[in-house]
Amino acid sequence: MTTTSTASVRLHEPPSVPGLPLLGNMIPFIRTQGLPIDFMREAAAQYGDLVRLKVGGDTFYLIAHPDLVHDVLVKRINDFDKVSGAAEKPVALARFLGNSILTANYEDWRPQRKLIQPLMHTTHIRSYANTMAQFADKMTSQWQDGAVRDMHVDMMQVTIWIIAETMFGTDVTHTPELQEVAQAAQAIAVSDLTSPLPAALTHGRDRKAEQVNAVLTNIVQRFMAERGAQGNTDRHDLLALLMETRDEDGQPMSDEFVRNNILTLFFAGHETTANTLTWALYYLDKNPAVAAELHKEVDAVLGGRLPTLDDLPHLPYTAMVINETMRNEPTVAVIPRFVMNDTELGGYHLKGGSVAFVSPYILHHDPRWWTHPDQFDPTRFSAENEPNIPKYAYLPFGGGPRVCIGNHFALMEAQILLATFASRYQFSLMPGTAVEPIRQVTTSPKHGLPMRLTRRV
Repeated sequence: MTTTSTASVRLHEPPSVPGLPLLGNMIPFIRTQGLPIDFMREAAAQYGDLVRLKVGGDTFYLIAHPDLVHDVLVKRINDFDKVSGAAEKPVALARFLGNSILTANYEDWRPQRKLIQPLMHTTHIRSYANTMAQFADKMTSQWQDGAVRDMHVDMMQVTIWIIAETMFGTDVTHTPELQEVAQAAQAIAVSDLTSPLPAALTHGRDRKAEQVNAVLTNIVQRFMAERGAQGNTDRHDLLALLMETRDEDGQPMSDEFVRNNILTLFFAGHETTANTLTWALYYLDKNPAVAAELHKEVDAVLGGRLPTLDDLPHLPYTAMVINETMRNEPTVAVIPRFVMNDTELGGYHLKGGSVAFVSPYILHHDPRWWTHPDQFDPTRFSAENEPNIPKYAYLPFGGGPRVCIGNHFALMEAQILLATFASRYQFSLMPGTAVEPIRQVTTSPKHGLPMRLTRRV
């Protein structure tokens, strides 16, 4: 049974976090620039695996147990969908990505996944390894021994170079506006989900969203026009592959389909990897023994040269560092799903039209699934230990049929870049730096990550 009628069976609401009259739990949401993950983690620890939050007139359910996550993301995806049936207009990332593979409801998503999945096949993804290594080399060529740099800025830059080449097949002169509007879109998307303001009071946000959309559409149209002017060329970037995609009747996909999905791949593939690398450098500085083990591996395998695709199986500790980084600071702290109708979950009644929050961050820091969860320990992901991790207690790329389609691209990119950087430099956080995560759609350091670089080779 997936939907329960409260007329026939009386179910209690999940435990609620006490709040203020009318406001409910609004204060933590408006005090935080982004998602109040510490408040949510404390709520789950105190009130259980399914907790109700009230923010003004809106209801949110916080889901913090792997079995319930499995229900939401796998078994009952029609009950917990990405699109609200009650929404009068697109919200969150759907404002910017339209009806794409990331934002579409389940029925619209299935045919898109079938069309796009071949573009993310290992054959295509593996061909990008040399491009990733070359741009890693380009980034390190800009560094100097003893220099102080904001590593978040640098990680954003190197991943935008890679995205520009592998997804758009273009040089980097077009990319600064892409970065700017992507960050604006994130802030609007979080406000859509958590702001208590009624629709009548969000006109400013709506106007900003329209401006962001206009920029995104113009960028993609420019790239598509360039492809059309070039004619039949042997290009292998993802935009070219999307434009060559045909539906079951052999017809090319609409410009809107191409626009929405190339932007989806950009959003999913750029800032997420940049943030993972940023946090990896932060944790390596905080854990010298881990850094020493990483340096030992990359020195033995690479000897100062650039990594190749064939090197990656011989860099397991590098991959473990990346996995542990994504556990400590998952690229997406909260995965929202709309509760389509009144339903039951975990023996409780959930209200239709509300939003369910699956939180990878909370799951990744739960001591029931992770020993000393706030410690940074890459050996959790060793060949011996990784099989013992409970399923759906680790969600770096989401879970179920709608797991991130670009996960293999992201992991390969992160491993190549981190191996290159660690083989050439050591990174030390500048004394007195306050590192504060800001958790919007993705998680980044609010004030950047200034680090001193020490050349190793």
